[in-house]
Amino acid sequence: MAAQDNELSIRSRYGLLRDLVPIYSLYQLLPNLIAVGLFLWLNDRLGHFPPILILLLMLGWVFQFVLRPSLMIVSTDQAAWLEAVLEAQGFFVKSETDARWRIVGKEWWQRWPHQFIEFVPGDTVTVIAPGEVMEALRGSLELVEEHGELLFASDAQPFAFEPPEPEPEPELSWQMKVPAVVLGAGCVVSMVWTTFTGGREGLLRWGLSAKALSEGRFETIFLHMFAHGSAMHLMMNMTALAAIGPMLTSRLGPVPINGLRFGLLFFLSALAGATTFLALHPFGAVPMLGASGGLYGLIGLMIRTPSDGGGVLAVRSKRVKRIALDLIKQNAFLFLMLALMAWESGTAGGLAWEAHLGGFLFGLCIGPKLLPRAGATMPDEALPPETFVPAR
Repeated sequence: MAAQDNELSIRSRYGLLRDLVPIYSLYQLLPNLIAVGLFLWLNDRLGHFPPILILLLMLGWVFQFVLRPSLMIVSTDQAAWLEAVLEAQGFFVKSETDARWRIVGKEWWQRWPHQFIEFVPGDTVTVIAPGEVMEALRGSLELVEEHGELLFASDAQPFAFEPPEPEPEPELSWQMKVPAVVLGAGCVVSMVWTTFTGGREGLLRWGLSAKALSEGRFETIFLHMFAHGSAMHLMMNMTALAAIGPMLTSRLGPVPINGLRFGLLFFLSALAGATTFLALHPFGAVPMLGASGGLYGLIGLMIRTPSDGGGVLAVRSKRVKRIALDLIKQNAFLFLMLALMAWESGTAGGLAWEAHLGGFLFGLCIGPKLLPRAGATMPDEALPPETFVPAR
C-alpha cells in the first residue's frame, strides 16, 4: 500500500466548541438532561455536590467526548485497506443503504445515530468516525507505514505482520537506577520530614509562591521540588520517576557523568517550571509543591530520543507533536477535575500546569544539549555510540 505524505491528522467534525458539550443526537440529549436534573436536585437537597458525583459527572463527559465525531484525510489506497480491515475484523458491518459502517452486537439503545464510520470519496478520501475509533484507524495506517503491507490471517486475528526479530535489549544495570533512586529518596525524606515536624503548615512553608519570595524565603526555590502535597501526589510522581528515570539515564552517557546530567536536567527543568509559574502568578500567595516541573523536563527529553537509537527527533516531528498533544489533553482534564474538587470543598489548590508546561518545554527544547555527542563512550546498557548524533 502506498505511503501517504499527510500527517494523518485527526480533527473535529463539528468544532471544538461543539465538542465541549458532546451531545450529537436527541438520543443523547434526554439522558444528559436527566443526569443534570438529578445533580441539581441532589445539590438542592444536600447543599453541595458530593465529590464522588463530580467525579461521575466528569467521567460521563469524558466518555462522550472521546466518542465525538472526527475527520481524517487519507488516500484512496489507505481507505480501501481500512475498509478491508473492517470487513475482516467483523466488528463493523457496512450498510447497503448509506454505505456506512456500524458496530454490531450492541442493543438498540446503545447504537447512537452519530456512531458510525463513513468513507467520503473525492481526490482524497475523508474518513468520518468516532474519535476513539479514529485513533485506532490511524494507528493501523501508521503500523502499515512502519512495517509494510499487513497480511490478513484469520477471523480471530484479522491482520498480522512479521517484522524482523529485534535484538533483545540488555537489562539496565543498577548504576542506571541510582540517579532516580537518589532523587526519589529525597522526595520521600522530605515528605516524612514535613509530616512529622510541621504538619500541613510546615509543608506549605516549603511551597514556592510570589508571596514566599517577597517574604525572603528564597529557599523555597529549591525546597518545593522535593515537597509534595499528599501521599497520592508523591506516589504519582515517584511512579513516573521510576518508569522513565533509569531509561533516560542510560541515554545520557557513561557513569558517573550520566547521573550528573540527569540531576542537572531535573533541576533546571524544575527551575524553568517555577519561573513559568511565578511569571503567570507574579502576586500569587498559593504555594506550589512537587517534582512535576522537573519530571516533565525528563519527559520532554525522553520523547526527543527514540529508543531505537535514531538521532534526536525534531520538535516538529509527528511523534513529538503527538505526545505533546496527549500531555496537553491529560493536563487539561486533570486541571479541570482538581479545580472542581477544590471549588466544591471551598479550598485553594489544583494542578500547577504552569510548572508542567515550563519544565516540559525546557526538556523538549534545551534538554538535547545534555546528550552525549557523537563518538562519546556509552555504557553497555545504553545505545551504541554510532547511533548517537550531536544534539540540535
